[in-house]
Amino acid sequence: MEKENKNKREYIKDFNPDVSELSICEHQDLLYKFNAGDGYENFNDFISEEAYKYAKDGEGVTYVVFNNIYDEDGNLSDRDVVAYYTLSATSIPYEDRIRYDEEEEKKYGKKYDIQICGISAVEIKMFAVDVKYQDLFYVYEDEELPVSAWIIKNIIDSTENLLQYTLGFKALFLHSVPKAENFYEENGFHPVEINMQPLHSIDSDFKAMYLSLREVHMNYDD
Repeated sequence: MEKENKNKREYIKDFNPDVSELSICEHQDLLYKFNAGDGYENFNDFISEEAYKYAKDGEGVTYVVFNNIYDEDGNLSDRDVVAYYTLSATSIPYEDRIRYDEEEEKKYGKKYDIQICGISAVEIKMFAVDVKYQDLFYVYEDEELPVSAWIIKNIIDSTENLLQYTLGFKALFLHSVPKAENFYEENGFHPVEINMQPLHSIDSDFKAMYLSLREVHMNYDD
C-alpha cells in the first residue's frame, strides 16, 4: 500500500476494494488481525469471534471489505482487511398523528388520531474500519473522500440494489457511536425524527440515525 502526502492528509494511491460475505470470504485468517483502534476492541472481537453465530442466529449478515494489492505485473500479491459491516432487517416505529377538528375532537374525546406505524429498513448493526485505513483519503474520478466514506457509499449503493431487485424497504438505520456522528451526517444520515420511536437494542444509548432511500410519508400535527 502506497501513501501520498497532500495538504497534510494521507492518501492511498491504489485502493481496490473487494467485498465478500463473511462465510464465503477467502483469507479469513486476516480477520484476527483486524484492529478498530483503542477503545473499540469489541469490534475486533465481533468480527473474529461472534459474527458467524450472529448470522446463524438470524441477527445479521456480515460483509468484509478487502483491499486487493497487486504487484507490478498486475498479479494479486496481498490483501488487507479494510473494514466490515453487518446488515439486518428492521423497522423504525413512528407515531402518525393527525389533529382532529373541533367537531371530531368532541366526538372522540381526544385531540389527535394517533396510529403507530413503521418504516421498513435495513439496519447497519456493525460498521468498523481498520486503523490502518481510518485516516486515509482516496481520489477516484476527481472525487476525494476518506476510505471510510467510499465504503459507506458502497453500502448505500448495495442496499439500493437490494431494494430494487430483492427486497422492498425504505430506509437505512443505525446507532452511531459519538465519534462517528458527524461522519454519518456528512454521508446523508439524520437523527431520527421526534415522532420516531426506534426499537430498544443493546445500542440504544447511542444516537439513532436514518437515511431515507425512498419517500417516507409521516404526519405529526402539533
